[in-house]
Formats: sequence, C-alpha cells, structure tokens
Amino acid sequence: PELSDDAAGWPVRILKDAIADGVPYKDMLITSEHCLFFDGKFVPARMLVNGVSIFYDKSITSYDYYHVETEQHSVITADGMLTESYLDTGNRSSFSQEGTVVRLGGQKRTWADHAGAPLCVERSFVEPLFRALELRENCVAGCRVPMEESEITLDPDLHLVTDTGATIRSMRHKGQQYSFMLPPETKSVRLVSRASRPADVIGPFVDDRRSMGVAVADVHLLCAKQTHDITSHLQAEKPEGWHESDWTDCAWTNGNAVLPLGESLTDGKMGILS
Repeated sequence: PELSDDAAGWPVRILKDAIADGVPYKDMLITSEHCLFFDGKFVPARMLVNGVSIFYDKSITSYDYYHVETEQHSVITADGMLTESYLDTGNRSSFSQEGTVVRLGGQKRTWADHAGAPLCVERSFVEPLFRALELRENCVAGCRVPMEESEITLDPDLHLVTDTGATIRSMRHKGQQYSFMLPPETKSVRLVSRASRPADVIGPFVDDRRSMGVAVADVHLLCAKQTHDITSHLQAEKPEGWHESDWTDCAWTNGNAVLPLGESLTDGKMGILS
C-alpha cells in the first residue's frame, strides 16, 4: 500500500456499462497492466482509471488472478469487453497451473514481435478514450463520488542533505538559482525536493510514471576562491536519483538525487554550491 496505486497491486474495477451500454455487462475486475482492446490497439487499464466509473478497488486486498493463454496472443471477450489473452513477457513464474493442463511454448515473448495487436500508450490515442469514458459517467450506475484533487504548488521546497545527514537550506535564492553553504569535508549531497509523477498530475493517459522533482542545469561549487563545475548529473551514466530530460543541458531529479562533489571540500574549507 505504500506504493503508487498502479504498482501496489489493487485490482481495477470497471463498472457495468462504463465503456458502452452493456460493456462490460457486469462489473469487471482486472489488474492495472491488463490491456483492453480499442480500435485495433491494446491499452493498459491503468491509463483509463478515472476514479469514478473505473477505479482501484481498495476493498480487495487479496485475490486470485486467472489468465487465459491461447496459442497465439489474441483478442478475447471477457464480461462483454474486448481484452487480451496472456502474453508471456517474462512473468510466467507468477502463475501456477493445476490439473491436466499442457503448457504452451514457454519462451519469453515481446509485444513488438508476438502481440495480437499493437500496445498503444501514446497520449494522442489514449486521452480521447479517457475523455469519452468520462462523458459516460452520468450513464453508469454505481459511480463513485469524484475524489478531491490534490493541491498543486510551484514551491519545490528545494534543500540539501549532506552525507552526514545534515539538512541545509538555501542561503540565497534568486529566480531559478539557489545557493547553499556547505560545511568542510562534505563529499556528496542529496538534492531533496517535492516531487510528483506526470501520470498523476496531468492524467493517467500520460504514460510517464517517473517521480520528477526539479530540473537541474548548471551546478557550481565555489571553494577557496576557485569555481568547480559539477557535471555528473549531465553524464550518460548518472548518479542515483537522476532522470534524462528532453533538454541536453539539464537533468531531472526524482526528489532525492545524489550529487557527488569530488575532493573539492576535503581540505577543510567551506564551500558554496549554487
């Protein structure tokens, strides 16, 4: 339960008639990654969760999950809804088989080479589906009351935590530049901030579930009147807690990212990181 809803294991409940009249013909329960079939493409259920007619059912904390495997990955009907048969992309060990059941194949498969239809997570395709299902909510019995939206803030609450566990607040903040006074012998710091996921803030139809803190461009360490450029977060192999960005001159933190400082402060001097 400490994980995000889509990763925690809660089943997704799709209410009767949520997709169309008679689709599904009764409430449908599936896992968040299970795919539904629309216009020739498979879409993961998690990307259509609106919290009203399609939602994570947190009253169910333990359940058995049944999947149907066909010789070729296929579109099948379940509860009146077009959905998928089992595609073994590497999680076969999470299922058990009982009785006189013959296992088909056993080789790991991929969506690109073995899927019965393309897997589509592009916003341009999924968001119109999401909006169309939102418009049906007044026609669906048993819809939940919309949950209150989380408050959004532009204050990142950016601060540092040193390798000794000390919290350091900025001594100067101008525009998008923050400056921090570092104690001697500091070898690395963590850039800590508020963070959120695009899939939560924009909508589940955005297939970006990274925890995003702040975007960081230039980092300078001033020590003994010498300036050192810190570039580890811009390298291809990044320290813990960093994400690539669409820009070449910066990288995203995950809200708790390591920033190594090298040997610049080991001579017992204070430093200013900005």
